[in-house]
Amino acid sequence: MRRAVVACAVPSDSEPRAIETRNVPFGLLSPTAEATTTTQPSAFTATTRVTIYLTNADGQLRSVRRQVTAPATVERSITALLGGPTEDESDRLSTAITSDTELLGVQGPEDGLVVLDLSRELLSITGRQQILALAQVVWTATALPLVDRVLFEFDGELVEVQDENGTLTSSPLGRLSYRSLLAGA
Repeated sequence: MRRAVVACAVPSDSEPRAIETRNVPFGLLSPTAEATTTTQPSAFTATTRVTIYLTNADGQLRSVRRQVTAPATVERSITALLGGPTEDESDRLSTAITSDTELLGVQGPEDGLVVLDLSRELLSITGRQQILALAQVVWTATALPLVDRVLFEFDGELVEVQDENGTLTSSPLGRLSYRSLLAGA
């Protein structure tokens, strides 16, 4: 009895070599679709919820939950706050923060303190509206477990801001600095 031995192997080359056109599958010679890159988030992107504070018609703070990319950070919470109310919320809630206010930087939290650098547009509003805007930022930042105080910078410069009574301070502010502005307090 005779046995036939058949081997099938891919030859190995020490360097790349050209393939003759006649040996390349037809569809690979002239592709019909362009390669594209999408920037859509993956269906597997982890998210979490954060609490932000908007204002009601009486000028008091109300908590709202927002979905953000995990993990929850001060930067993501403040960015969600700067987005303002959703279309569904806008009939009952608003924001005292100007729409052109930007978050420029976050330092911390360290020992409960976070330093927020915001654009000066937030300071373009005055009086009670500015106090409400500052309160929104403080209550939103301190909704996170490792934050209990906020120090404000504007365009990289430490600036005195008002507490709930209109008193100017360059010290860190916490929830107690704006406690009377919380709805139901």
